[in-house]
Amino acid sequence: VEFHRGNFALAVPLLLEAHRDFPGDRTIRANLAESLYQTGDLAAARQVCTLEAASQDSTGRLGRLAGFLAQETEDFDTAIEAYRGVVTADPQDWSSWNNLGNCYNAIEDFPEAVDALQRALQLQPDSQAIRINLGNTFFQGGDPASAEATLREAAERDPRDPNPMRALFDQYAKSARDDEALEAIRDAVARDRDDPMIQAEYGREASKHNLYDESAAAYEQALVLQPDMAEAFVGLASNFERANQEDRLDPLRERAAAAEVDPAVLAYIDTMRFKRADRYDDALIALERAGDVGNVGRSQHLRGVLLDRLGRFDEAFDSFIELNRVNADHPSQPRQRAKLYSDMVAQSSDLVSTDWPKSWTVPATADWRPAPVFIGSFPRSGTTLLDTMLMADKRVIVLEEQPYIPKMQLEAGGIEALARMGPAELAAAREGYWHSVAQHGDLTPESVVIDKQPLHTNNVPAIARLFPQAQFIFALRHPCDVLLSCFLTNFRTNNAMANFLDLDDAATLYDLTMSHWEKSRTVFGLDVKTVVYERLVQDTPRELRPLFDWLGLDWPGDDLDHRAAARARGVVHTASYAQVTEPIYSRAMGRWHNYAGHLAPVLEKLRPWAERYGYSLEDGRIPGWPEPADAAP
Repeated sequence: VEFHRGNFALAVPLLLEAHRDFPGDRTIRANLAESLYQTGDLAAARQVCTLEAASQDSTGRLGRLAGFLAQETEDFDTAIEAYRGVVTADPQDWSSWNNLGNCYNAIEDFPEAVDALQRALQLQPDSQAIRINLGNTFFQGGDPASAEATLREAAERDPRDPNPMRALFDQYAKSARDDEALEAIRDAVARDRDDPMIQAEYGREASKHNLYDESAAAYEQALVLQPDMAEAFVGLASNFERANQEDRLDPLRERAAAAEVDPAVLAYIDTMRFKRADRYDDALIALERAGDVGNVGRSQHLRGVLLDRLGRFDEAFDSFIELNRVNADHPSQPRQRAKLYSDMVAQSSDLVSTDWPKSWTVPATADWRPAPVFIGSFPRSGTTLLDTMLMADKRVIVLEEQPYIPKMQLEAGGIEALARMGPAELAAAREGYWHSVAQHGDLTPESVVIDKQPLHTNNVPAIARLFPQAQFIFALRHPCDVLLSCFLTNFRTNNAMANFLDLDDAATLYDLTMSHWEKSRTVFGLDVKTVVYERLVQDTPRELRPLFDWLGLDWPGDDLDHRAAARARGVVHTASYAQVTEPIYSRAMGRWHNYAGHLAPVLEKLRPWAERYGYSLEDGRIPGWPEPADAAP
C-alpha cells in the first residue's frame, strides 16, 4: 500500500522483510527494487533486481527494471543484455526496443541502435520521443541526411512540439552549421514561446551571430518566464558590452539584484561594468568571484584581456591558451576544419597562374555599376577601424565580413569552375551579389560599396571573375602583431578562424594567405592601395587622405573622429567592436614584444613577410611614408 501511495521510504523496510520471507516472489522483488531506486539507493536496487532474477520473470517487468537500473548507472552492456531478454520474449515491447536503441547509441554501436529504434518506431509510429532518438542516432552515426529527414518529419507531425527542432539545433551546433542552427532554434521558439530554456538557447545562438537586438529580446522573454534566470542575465551583460551599450549595464545589475540572483551573476555583470570603465583590477577580482557562471571559453578570454591590460603577460597568455584549448575541443573538430581551409588556400594558389585567366570561356567584363571596393588583408589588421573611417563619407555602404563572394564561388562549383562561367552565369552571379548588398543600405548611383573581409586576400580569383575593374585596399600591419592578436581573440570558429587555435596553424595560414595574395595581385594586375596600420594610428590624416582621394570620397577634414561613425553604424560585427569606439591609440603597435617568448616558435616563419613589407623583428621599424608623388591619386 505504501509503495502505491508513493511513500517509498516507508515501503522499503516492509518490502525488505517480505522479500526475505518470499525471495521468489517477483512482485515483491520488483516493488522493492523500485522503492530503493526512488529513495536514492541505486546500488541496493540493482542487487535486488539482477539479470538472473529477470531471466526467471516471464512478465518482463524485472527485465525492464534491470535494464533501466543498469542504464541509470551507465552499465550499458548489462542494460543491453536485460533489454535483449525482454524483446526476445516480447517482440512487441516498443518501450524496451527504444531503450535498447538508446543503450546501443551510448556505446556508439550505431547500426544496432538504428535497428532497435526503427523497430520501436514501427510499433509506436506516433511517438515523437522515439523519432527524435532515431534522428539523433543518425546524426551521431554519421548519416546527417537521414537525421534531418527524421527530425523534420517529427516537426511536421506536430507543429506545436519544439523538441524536434531543438534536437536539430543541437546537432547543427555540434557540427558548426551555424546558420542552420540559428534557423532551427528560431523555429523551436516559434513553437513554444513559454519555455525559458529554449528562449535562453535562442538568445545565446543569436548572440553568436552578432544579432544582439534579437538575442536581447529572447533573454528578456526568458526573464519574464523565469525572473532569476542566471543565463539570461549573463547573456544580456555580454550582449550590452559586446554591442557597445555599456550604459545599460548599471540598470541590468539593479534588475539582477532585485531578482535576488546568485551573487556570481552580479559579479559577472560587475566584470563587464569595470572592464568598460578601465578598472581592470576590479574587473579581474569580479571575474574571479563570478566563477563558472559564464561559459569557460568566454571567461578565459575575459581573464586574458584583463591580465593583458594589467601588464601580466605570461598569465594572460596562459588564459588565452586555455581559451583556445576549450574551443579546439568542440565536437565539430575545429583543428581538422582548419586544415580544410588552409588546404583550400594552397590549392587555390596552385591554380593561379598567368595562363589560367586565358583559359576562361569568356573574358571577364565590367558591370554597368561601379565595382565594389574590396578591403583584404589578414584578420586583426585594422580593417574595422579603416572601414569605419571611410564611412565618414555618407555615400559609403560597408559590407562587414559578409560571405557573398565565397558563396558565389561555391554556387559556381568551386574555384576551378570560375573559368567555365558563361555570360549568363556571370550576370546572374553579379545580380545576386547586388541583391545581397541592397539589404545593407539604399543603393543609389552615387553609392560606394566597401566590401570588407580580411581574408578577401584568398578570394581574389572569384572577385576578379565577377568584378574585373574592382579596386583593392590592402590593410597592412606587423605580421607578429597580427598573429598574436588572432591567437588572443575569441573568434567564432568557422573553418578559417579555427586556424587561430594554434600558433603554428596561424603562422602557416598567414604564410599561405600572403603568398596567395602576392601571386594573385600579379596575375590579375590588381589596382591596389596599401594602408599601413601603424602609420594610420600615428598620423591619421597623412595616411588616410590619399586613400579618400584615390576612391573619390569627400575628405571630412583632418579632425576626422571615427568614433561618431562607429556609434552611428550600430553593432560592429567584428572582434574590434570595442576598439573602434575608443580614441585612436597606439598601444597595439609592437604589442607582440610582450609575448616574444611565446611567439618564438613561429617568428622565423613570419620574418620574411615582416622584412618584405618593411617591418623588423629586431626593432620598431615600420614601412616608410610614401613620397608625395607616390601618394597622389
